[in-house]
Amino acid sequence: MKRNYRKRPAFDVRNPGKVIFALFVVFIAYRILTPPSEDTLIVTSPDGSRTARLKTEFYFDHQPSYKIYFRDTDQKYWNSLYYIPAYTNMPPETHHPDLKWSENSVRLDFMLGGSSIWHHVFSE
Repeated sequence: MKRNYRKRPAFDVRNPGKVIFALFVVFIAYRILTPPSEDTLIVTSPDGSRTARLKTEFYFDHQPSYKIYFRDTDQKYWNSLYYIPAYTNMPPETHHPDLKWSENSVRLDFMLGGSSIWHHVFSE
């Protein structure tokens, strides 16, 4: 007795319902797993050679987390420079995050509440 079984493809082009459903599930998973975020600040260095971006993300505890990115003026993509998880040394209402460049555009300071809590010195 000979049996001829055909392997069924997972995503058959003739059945677009499965493909649309799979894309919908991926979209919902992305929306659930991505925390709400906003671009808080974008600052260009005094000499115009670099740009820094501060991004604020909020997770389940309503404490802001911060990510700092930078890029050179001729680049299209952002390089991740620093991530600080929920900063709990002061209440979130008093954070007032800020990015400041030095006069010679070599040092980038991350300020919270008016004081520098982190800095990065770029090599020339």
